[in-house]
Amino acid sequence: MSFTFYNYEGRAIAYTDDGETIYLYTGEPVAYIYDDSIYTFDGYHIGWIGEGWIRDHDGNAAFFSERATGGPLKPLNN
Repeated sequence: MSFTFYNYEGRAIAYTDDGETIYLYTGEPVAYIYDDSIYTFDGYHIGWIGEGWIRDHDGNAAFFSERATGGPLKPLNN
């Protein structure tokens, strides 16, 4: 499953082509998805993914995908 992840400004910052590895647009792999959790390659848990949102440990929406539903309003330019 392919996703593009956007920041709070609506700027595309990362993507996944396989639903497992998250890459920056420089091509650098930065994290992986396991179940609904997101981890760095050092094994640090950085948040959860669900309904197209990546949420941090406090439950705040950190990034969103084009498939995001619910949650805060997305920027209008997306």
